[in-house]
Amino acid sequence: MQGVSKGKVVEELILTMRNEEKSPDFLLCLGDDRSDEDMFESIANLALPTTSQVFACTIGYKPSRAKYYLDDTGHVIRLLEGLAAASAENLSTK
Repeated sequence: MQGVSKGKVVEELILTMRNEEKSPDFLLCLGDDRSDEDMFESIANLALPTTSQVFACTIGYKPSRAKYYLDDTGHVIRLLEGLAAASAENLSTK
């Protein structure tokens, strides 16, 4: 679809949340190619509350607007497993 980028999608999602008087407290964007750079730039430019935790990660070391790097898809899987475990642990202590 012309005129649509991952950056525009992220901007629209955040705008929709703001219209509902919500904001993300955790935002994780992962990408491994040039088409993800618009997304990384968009989240870097979003005016999010300081309580929002924002992580832009590119997979594979290369010049990128992402602040963080993961070496490969194996590291992505380990990251997601770690987040899931931490979330489950957090829920069980409530």
